[in-house]
Amino acid sequence: MPKKTYKITHQEAKSLMVAAIESAVKYNVPGAIAIVDSGGNTIMLESLDDTMSSASGIAIGKAATSAAFRRPTKDLEDVIFDGRTPMLVLNSASSQAYVPLKGGYPIYFENELVGAIAVAGTMDANMDEIVVLEALQKKGW
Repeated sequence: MPKKTYKITHQEAKSLMVAAIESAVKYNVPGAIAIVDSGGNTIMLESLDDTMSSASGIAIGKAATSAAFRRPTKDLEDVIFDGRTPMLVLNSASSQAYVPLKGGYPIYFENELVGAIAVAGTMDANMDEIVVLEALQKKGW
């Protein structure tokens, strides 16, 4: 019997995106926000006014990294800071551009990965985290 699988819906992604944008606006920061499915494929991408041009690619990479490793990208960044620098060559292991920088979080439903969200380009890595976490909390993820 096949296992039932879940996927984040377009409406759920849209609602989460709105929550992330509201958080960024509240803190008056620029940024790019990416939402991917469980395979790291982009579902939604928004780039706010005054966001650096590279932020969109970085946000997609953070979200895809979070989905692939099934954990917050902050955890991967911490591993690298703690001395496991070989993690920096992750890009050579896959065609996916992995970005192990804080600001990306997996999205789970009933203990199953359904996607990930990331923020980049707020010009402060801690603010990337704040915007993502506020959006996830607001939407109950």
